[in-house]
Amino acid sequence: MNSHKIHGRQAAVTSICIAGMFALPAAAADDEPFDEHHDIDEIVVEASALPRTVEQLAQPVTVVAGDNLARKAAASVGETLSAELGVSSTYFGPISSRPVIRGQFGERVRVLSNGLDSLDASALSEDHQASVEGILAERVEIVRGPATLLYGSGAAGGLVNVVDNRIAETPSEGPVSGKVAINTSTAIGEESAAGWIKFGGDTFNVHVDYFRRDTDDVEIPGFAESAVLRQLEEEEGEAEEVEEIRGTVENSASSTDGGAVAASWFGENGFIGISISSFDSDYGIPAEHAHEEEPPMAGEEEEEEVSIKLDQTRFELRGEYGFTGLIERLRFHIADNDYEHTEFEGAEVGTLYQTDGLDGRLELRHRPLGRLEGAIGLQYKRIDFNAIGDEAFVPPSETTRTSVFAFEELPVSESLVLQGSLRAESQSIDGSALALDYDDSAFGAALGAIWTPNDAVTLAARLSLTERHPNATELYADGAHVAVQRYERGAVTQGDGILDKEVSTNLDLTLRGNTDRIAWAVTLFNNDVDDYIVLAPTAEIVDEFQVFEYGQVDARLYGYEAEARIEIHESGKGHLHTRIFSDYVLGEERESGAYLPRLTPLRYGIGLHYAIGALEFNVDVTAHDEQTKTAANELPTDSYTLVGAEIAYAMEDKGLYFFLKGSNLGDQDARQHASPLKETVPLPGRSLHAGLRFEF
Repeated sequence: MNSHKIHGRQAAVTSICIAGMFALPAAAADDEPFDEHHDIDEIVVEASALPRTVEQLAQPVTVVAGDNLARKAAASVGETLSAELGVSSTYFGPISSRPVIRGQFGERVRVLSNGLDSLDASALSEDHQASVEGILAERVEIVRGPATLLYGSGAAGGLVNVVDNRIAETPSEGPVSGKVAINTSTAIGEESAAGWIKFGGDTFNVHVDYFRRDTDDVEIPGFAESAVLRQLEEEEGEAEEVEEIRGTVENSASSTDGGAVAASWFGENGFIGISISSFDSDYGIPAEHAHEEEPPMAGEEEEEEVSIKLDQTRFELRGEYGFTGLIERLRFHIADNDYEHTEFEGAEVGTLYQTDGLDGRLELRHRPLGRLEGAIGLQYKRIDFNAIGDEAFVPPSETTRTSVFAFEELPVSESLVLQGSLRAESQSIDGSALALDYDDSAFGAALGAIWTPNDAVTLAARLSLTERHPNATELYADGAHVAVQRYERGAVTQGDGILDKEVSTNLDLTLRGNTDRIAWAVTLFNNDVDDYIVLAPTAEIVDEFQVFEYGQVDARLYGYEAEARIEIHESGKGHLHTRIFSDYVLGEERESGAYLPRLTPLRYGIGLHYAIGALEFNVDVTAHDEQTKTAANELPTDSYTLVGAEIAYAMEDKGLYFFLKGSNLGDQDARQHASPLKETVPLPGRSLHAGLRFEF
């Protein structure tokens, strides 16, 4: 299998805005005070109903862009963002890794491409790759906490929006522009290259891009199996039955490529653009290969390696038109997706997954009514899902969602801003193989207030009530899910009927301050969820797999995100600052007090940043506490500390940027507790990353 490896991820000390949930427009006035030289606060956030920069939004948004994104970009969106405050990953190897936001993952965290669903199968299972690409992205936006009011009930835990520049919304500054990027990483054997070119004039623009990335099997510091699992096997007398693997994660290599062609037309009142893109990937699944059985006896079959071949073609249409009446602007965006991935067991086809998806949004922004400014919108999504083969544990189904939403902002005074939003959503799931169809509506509302009594302090608060529909997997799953070594049963399959909607009451409080030398922010959040849908283990064994069943409990998730930047030295030549940061989440069943599964542990760290002229130097140390607050039948995870360092050089007049960084310099055995493979697939060991970008 072709190997692929993407440029490493974070070693740079960069400033991250830490915001309180739906509490920030004025609160975000300092949203990126922690690293002003990145100018993140000037970027208009696409994942918002109004054209607002980060510091103007009444919700917890972090933007990773520019040089910052170039240094952090990894082979998957999960690994690109896993060091951001409040974010971890489901690490299933460097390719299959989705974001975990405040302890929530899977279907509760939406991954968007330019504001619309990625429409792949990555939320169905952790071994499925998300079909979005960071190396060509202009920026990545993170909304922490429920984003259901603008993007549907599936975004109950948050969302990640990957924004590229394929469909231009304004004419180019020159007749020709472009970018070329090259990256390499030692621990994952990555070799990647990407480039785009854009040309046109005042009325027409054409964009062409292409990328390719190859990686090898992941290099790790020691054993693939964790010390906890090895000890457990030794106690159960299984340790001598296997030959332990160390040094590499077998069958984790990959090869990914893709590209796009796009065109835009501009007029006095707006634009319209189209694009067609492809995303193809071939990668191994390391799930069952943490150790090797003894060589097979004569006549026995050797276990086949599992791999996935993914192919996606996506068509997008986007436009905007301005009016002179009450409606100021109309924006529309439609994505049509043809997705297919095939799971191979050796050379034999195991399971075929097919998704034909459509996602479309229409937004109308009205002119200010007095001080009131806002937008209303309509969204329609249809996903036709089909799976054929041995691991087709979810039957074919068609899911349709139709939603209306509104967002309004009211500046009460110079020091107080109110923001509110509403959403009504209808969802249906049907299919010829389903015992029961699903048809129901969900509603949500939120109110945020941002109070800025003076230039140094901001207090922000947001209260929201949201509802989340169950999805097809939670209702109809019935079969062996081999990649994560379990047998899954949905509520309908168990005979329990249709699950109730989750009802969540969410409160965020953010206090931030900014003086000449110190900028800081602390966010506290609390989510009380009635009928929280969980996948819980049972004592039953089917086909050598433990049975897990979907059920509902009342749950509570709460925690904090905090950081501060302290300016140590500043002069006309450069500056030196330190950054300290920490985040934490705890999830419990309200009645029993039992912990929810795969919660990220306490994390804290410190970084040092020095800039002089075109040079930047960064060193950071991040400690991950042990996780002993585990769910039933879940093993604890040991603590670890990651050390990183980097140097970067920018020649802005020539459009050249170069960085060299080291990650996990202590060669630690590091395991993400949110990963279903944490016992058999650790994070990469010590690695050297290099990247070069040229823009013209």
